[in-house]
Amino acid sequence: MYKNFIWDFDGTLFNTYPKMLKAYVKTMQDFKVDISPAEIYRMLKTASSKDLAEKYQLDFAKFDQIYKNYEKNDSMPVFAYDDAKQTLETIQQLGGQHFLLTHRENRSAQALLTASDLVDYFVEIVGPENQFPRKPDPTSLNYLIEKYQLNRAETVMIGDRPMDIDAGIGAGVSTIFYNDERLFTIDRAKHEVNSLFEITQFIQNG
Repeated sequence: MYKNFIWDFDGTLFNTYPKMLKAYVKTMQDFKVDISPAEIYRMLKTASSKDLAEKYQLDFAKFDQIYKNYEKNDSMPVFAYDDAKQTLETIQQLGGQHFLLTHRENRSAQALLTASDLVDYFVEIVGPENQFPRKPDPTSLNYLIEKYQLNRAETVMIGDRPMDIDAGIGAGVSTIFYNDERLFTIDRAKHEVNSLFEITQFIQNG
């Protein structure tokens, strides 16, 4: 079915939310915003950190920098989901190729991928250093599609949040909603899976 797999990072390949949530809680405390960790998490999953900042009329550039400093200095380890490597490897063995599209800085994403022995599965990592608009804007996906001459009908965007699905729809590719927690659904997603390895069923053989 698909040959080109464009992956989100946080919450899709890596379970980074516990560490991220700690950093966002501290950031909101710095801004003296009265909000529960549960509400922060809901906003992160259903919207974005930018939406979170804008809801409370915070300067996003400053907000994002404070958050990144907290996350960077937190020693809590983060890991890839248990079936991430098996999924990436199986798809690659069957002829698929992988790309990574993330709001996380390339250096951070690459370090985590390297530590989990996953970095070599990806043709290219696109992050904020590329200076594309943030998802759900499809510019970053269109960059990969045009650079590698990807057939949109054979390309799929995989992510755990509405912004990932909307970016894929905006780029005219298929979408897979990774819904491991089953907190909500995204009806406009082409497919939904509850584990990463389920994605191997969508590889186009031959």
